[in-house]
Amino acid sequence: MTETDEFDDIPTLPADTLALLQDFQQSQSARLAAFEKLKARAGARFDSLDDAESHPSAEADVDGEEERDGDDPLANMEIFTEDWNLSQFWYTDVTARTLCAFVIHPLVNVPLDLEGRPTPHPNYEELPDISIAILSAPTVHQYLTRCILPLLPKPVQQKIHPVLFEHDVRFTVFGPNQFVHYDFNAPARIPEKMKSQFDAVIVDPPFLSAECQVKTAITARLLLSSEQGRRKIVVCTGQKVADVILRTYRPYGVRCTKFRPEHRNGLQNEFRCFASGELDGVWTFEQEE
Repeated sequence: MTETDEFDDIPTLPADTLALLQDFQQSQSARLAAFEKLKARAGARFDSLDDAESHPSAEADVDGEEERDGDDPLANMEIFTEDWNLSQFWYTDVTARTLCAFVIHPLVNVPLDLEGRPTPHPNYEELPDISIAILSAPTVHQYLTRCILPLLPKPVQQKIHPVLFEHDVRFTVFGPNQFVHYDFNAPARIPEKMKSQFDAVIVDPPFLSAECQVKTAITARLLLSSEQGRRKIVVCTGQKVADVILRTYRPYGVRCTKFRPEHRNGLQNEFRCFASGELDGVWTFEQEE
C-alpha cells in the first residue's frame, strides 16, 4: 500500500458539512472576541466609576461618556450564548418584560406591548425603593436594566435596585453591585448584608429536580424582606414540579398564574409561572381544582 492509499482511507467530511463547521467555528470565535472586548470595556467603566467616587469632579465626565456611547453591547442577549450544560434557556423579550412589570409595580407601570413606554407613578417620590433579587434569570436582569430603566427619569431609576444571583461568571459584566456569584448547591452562601433585604425575588431554578427547586427556595427565603406587605415572589419553572413549588412557597401565598413563560429557542418542557399575587393587565391566578 502506498502512502497515497493510506491517506485515501482517512474519512473526510462532505464539502457542505465542512463549510457549516467552519462557519460555526468562525461564529464562535467572533462571539468570544466580542465578549472579551465587552469585559475590557466593562472593567474600564467600573474603574471610571471608582475614580468618580474618589474624585467627585470627574463624575460628570463619566456620565457624559456613558450618554455619548449609544452602542451598548448589553442592549440584548446576543453576545451571551446559551450554555446548555448550565441549563440556560433565555426568555423572550415579552416574557422578561412581563416578569419585570409585576415586580416594579406600582412604582412603574410597564405596558406589555414591547413598543409601549414605561411610566412612573405620578407620586413616585412618596413610594419606597424596590430591591429585586433575580435568581438564575439573567435575561430578566438584562431586560430590566437595558430596556426599561433607561426609559425612566433618573430619580425613578435610582429607586430600583436589581441584583443578579447567577452561576455563570460571564455576567460579572453587569457590575460588582449587580452581580453575585451563586450556586444553588450552597443555598445559604450569599452575602450576609443581603439577607432579608429584597422586596421582590424572581426565581428560575436551573434544573427541574426537586432538590434544585427546594435549595433555590431556601435562597429566596433568605433574601426576602420580612415586611410581608411589600414582598413579591415569582417562580418560573416546569409544570412537572408544580407540587413542589406550591408546597415549598405556601407560606408566601404563591399560586400558579395563567401566564406562560416562553423561551427564545423554544423548550420542550411545559413551563409555568407561579407568583405571590395578581396584577391587572399582567396575569391572574389559575382556578384551583
